[in-house]
Amino acid sequence: MDLWICLLAALSLFVGCWIQTALGFGMAVIAAPIIVILNPLWVPVALTLCALFLSVLNTWNQREYIEYRALALPFVTRIPGTILGAWLLLQLDIFALQLFVAGCVFAAVIISYYGKQFDYTPRRMGLAAFISGIMGTTTSIGGPPMALVMQHGKPQNIRANLSIYFGYSCTISMISYAYIGVLNQQLLIESLSFLPVCLLGFVLGVKARPYIDDNNRFRPLLLSLCSIAALIAFIGALLYE
Repeated sequence: MDLWICLLAALSLFVGCWIQTALGFGMAVIAAPIIVILNPLWVPVALTLCALFLSVLNTWNQREYIEYRALALPFVTRIPGTILGAWLLLQLDIFALQLFVAGCVFAAVIISYYGKQFDYTPRRMGLAAFISGIMGTTTSIGGPPMALVMQHGKPQNIRANLSIYFGYSCTISMISYAYIGVLNQQLLIESLSFLPVCLLGFVLGVKARPYIDDNNRFRPLLLSLCSIAALIAFIGALLYE
């Protein structure tokens, strides 16, 4: 049973890393609703560590497309969002955590479908980063707010901006986990064991980018990803109950 749990978790992380590398986000959106059922202790620490590793790879790979000025305010507002998220992490039980994952993803889907086109201004990016801090620290799903704010930009810039932002935010989240006592040696070792599948997902994701960028597939795939993630998250919450 333990072996199957590890294999299923590794498979979900592989698919998530492949999608995140290709689209710019999606690793936690795909993997968190599955892993929280397989082993709730891996959420959010294991997912955050894998996301940090993947973000470093993607940031270096796309460094020429990063828009540093646009990310200045989000780097600041991510901190109070992380603090609030760490507090919520201590208050929620496992079932509540699953519902929170589902609710956050579903809210992102609604915003995606009904929101109008807009530019990603520093103020909007800052607000999205605050919400991302709460979601990312509690559930490891911090991508949707930032991705949706930037969804009408160029795919190369979106991927690059998200990668460096995720690297920064995951570092802050890991520090907060250590501070509040949810990070231990055993959990760290288990989390590190997933990094090889993350690397494989990154390599294949890079190869998928040209297909996604052709014929304006980027935004429809982004919105479809949010829809699938919301469905998976709610099913997971119902199964746990």
